[in-house]
Amino acid sequence: MGLSEVVAALEHAEQLLEDGETGPAQDSLSWQRASDDADIQLGKACAMLGTCRQLRQGTNNYVSIVELSFNAIERSFQFYLVEMTVAESADYRKHEEVFDDIAVRNIFSDEEVASRIDAFRSEHRSRFYYHIDRPGRDFAMAMHDLAEEIHQYLVEFADAHSRRNCDKRE
Repeated sequence: MGLSEVVAALEHAEQLLEDGETGPAQDSLSWQRASDDADIQLGKACAMLGTCRQLRQGTNNYVSIVELSFNAIERSFQFYLVEMTVAESADYRKHEEVFDDIAVRNIFSDEEVASRIDAFRSEHRSRFYYHIDRPGRDFAMAMHDLAEEIHQYLVEFADAHSRRNCDKRE
């Protein structure tokens, strides 16, 4: 494989978009058509958790499960903030801003969950992402479980069950 194959692949992808011929869209990605900012964040979190569930079945791609779990937690937090406050997704340019805003709102009572997750994320996420640390199976499963619990908690807190489009846990 050389540069000509890279250029050909790039041209093919560009042409598909230009022609509007991207193929059938996934039904499960209905959130992409949402016009509500909160529903877009909720849909992203649901999609990431669904992908984690699929990865748990038969792969050992623990880095991807951990990364998607961190992303699903952040998207779930962002959903809650956009849904329950006057915030907009565009208000959050940095990861820390979402976690800081959740911590200030004391959504998890006095358990300091948001600040603990933020500290945990700050310390470990980039180490896993850049392969400085290698997550094992048990840790990846624990991160996915944590992301599912947070997502469910915030959906219940916002009374948004009917708008949630991810499958129930298996």
